[in-house]
Amino acid sequence: MKSRILTLIMAFMLAFAPSVYAMSDHPFELNNATEQELMDRCFFSQEDADRILDLRDSLGGFQSWDDLKELHLTDAQMGILASEATISGIRSDCNC
Repeated sequence: MKSRILTLIMAFMLAFAPSVYAMSDHPFELNNATEQELMDRCFFSQEDADRILDLRDSLGGFQSWDDLKELHLTDAQMGILASEATISGIRSDCNC
């Protein structure tokens, strides 16, 4: 019985996987993202969204996806984030 339920759950997850990992038609810029965008569009917890925004603020903006490595996000989290967001480099309001 348990294996049958697990099989059904896996089938359901696989059926909807392409829509989760599809490139967004309207990606948002990670250097301008709000906590709410990260939570709504990327399914991050509030804690993870705050960690991303805190790191962005401490760096003065993200220049590449490598900047996020220190957060130790899962491959799934990074995949969803990369499918929904872009990084255009340092923000124009940076005083670097």
